[in-house]
Amino acid sequence: MGEKTGLREDLRSGVEDLVASGSPDEEVLNEVVRRIHGAHPSWDWSGIYLLAGDVLVLGPRTAPADHSRIEIGEGVCGTAVSEDRNQVVEDVREVENYLACSLHTRSELVVLIRDSGKIVGEFDIDSDQVGAFTQEDEALLEEMGTL
Repeated sequence: MGEKTGLREDLRSGVEDLVASGSPDEEVLNEVVRRIHGAHPSWDWSGIYLLAGDVLVLGPRTAPADHSRIEIGEGVCGTAVSEDRNQVVEDVREVENYLACSLHTRSELVVLIRDSGKIVGEFDIDSDQVGAFTQEDEALLEEMGTL
């Protein structure tokens, strides 16, 4: 089993256990964010935004963020919801409507979280490295978002 496959299985198993534990949702989400963030050394900020009407509201995260509420269509996070698709940004400096949370951020991965096909939130991961995210990273977060 490869390192990434092992990591994916460990995360999946851990998150499944958390969900099955019956712990309050906020505790589960905090722990999921912590585990996802710790899984990759080049991920400099990790968080979850939850969809409340037409606004994304910042939930659990690994550090403070400048944007606690994001309108649909605004920035990379809002664009993911308005276009109904994940966003993998190689270099945020090339995105016209990018909302900067850190001057050091260079790439961003936003993966939608769905419940019965409906968008309920998203994972938002930032890296200080250009091109930090792979299709495997996106697939891992998609899997976490279905548990």
